[in-house]
Amino acid sequence: MLIYFVAAAIVWWVARDVSWSRVADSMGRAELWLLVIASLGAFICWFVGETVLFSKLFSYFHERTTFSKLLPTVAAVYFLQVVNSLIASGAFALFLRSRKRVPWLTAGCTLIFQAYVDTMLLAIMSIAAIALVPSSPIRPGLFYAAAVLGAFCAITALWLFWEPRSGFGRRLYNLPAMVSFRRARPRHYLNLMSVRLAIYMGAGLALYGQLYSFHIHIPLVQVLALTPFVMAVGNSPISPAGIGTTQLVFTVGFADFAPRDQLLAASLAATAFNFIFRVPMGFAAGRSLFEELSLTAAEKKKVDSAVGGD
Repeated sequence: MLIYFVAAAIVWWVARDVSWSRVADSMGRAELWLLVIASLGAFICWFVGETVLFSKLFSYFHERTTFSKLLPTVAAVYFLQVVNSLIASGAFALFLRSRKRVPWLTAGCTLIFQAYVDTMLLAIMSIAAIALVPSSPIRPGLFYAAAVLGAFCAITALWLFWEPRSGFGRRLYNLPAMVSFRRARPRHYLNLMSVRLAIYMGAGLALYGQLYSFHIHIPLVQVLALTPFVMAVGNSPISPAGIGTTQLVFTVGFADFAPRDQLLAASLAATAFNFIFRVPMGFAAGRSLFEELSLTAAEKKKVDSAVGGD
């Protein structure tokens, strides 16, 4: 409920000076067919792309994980994101625990590793976007993106090329939970970044279509240049399924290109379709979640019985 309160507060702040009659007028003039195609394309891009991404991630550092085996779990994640993004990530940890016998802490650190790689990629994309499109509204963030990239590259170099011999560094390096950081090689970083980059570029093209469906004619290069900002803020875990954060990135990021009421209408429509596509995932994911919970409970019962017998 707190998460939804935060989302509602963001929507209220964004819409505080907007005429809702003009928002309704913008929605009435939208090209519905283009909006549906663009929104569905965005959802498919994310769903298929993240299934590929996490199947590679789990295969690299745990056991081989196929695309088809991971599909029900990704469906569960997408449904649970309607509730809470952090809870949704727990479905991946549950999959690793029940199907791959990966300890909870190790599973969590593997997910953190992917978030770490994603942050590096967003920093790289931001710097590239500012360099290629100097007029992009994200230009003031150049220093921050460079600082993040520099810090993360330094940390990555330590994991790749330095193995501490003693002290806290050695203990941290040898922690079983840090297996993904310890085993990751340059090819792993590049492969994971390439898949995530394809997702972001597909989402950027879909975003262009969503805006165009509301007669917001922003140059494609500007939309793609703003994609790192949209991805970083719009997908942050402070709101469920992008409610509030989507409205924020649309009205702030594209403020130089269209009136706020038009941007708010487009953002609300994008959020609505995001929900429409995610909610049915609950029916597809329910059985998978139940099976994985049952496997985890059965394993715990077996361990408890063994301990009791000892």
